[in-house]
Amino acid sequence: MFEDLRAIIAERIGNLEPDSRFNIRDLLGNEWPEEQGSARQIGRDFRANLATFPGVEDEGRDGANLRWYRKT
Repeated sequence: MFEDLRAIIAERIGNLEPDSRFNIRDLLGNEWPEEQGSARQIGRDFRANLATFPGVEDEGRDGANLRWYRKT
């Protein structure tokens, strides 16, 4: 599923302003899967492939256990 969404993710990250903070769920919006297992897998796959998205840094998790990223 991640590979199907890779181009959408890259495009949306490209449209963000520098220094923008984001999470994958909000970035994907309507494309975010309803099924919890699929959603978790997309998050894991994005993090595992973070190096293929230049200018994106992992900011860690917040108190609600949601992982955040920053476009530099």
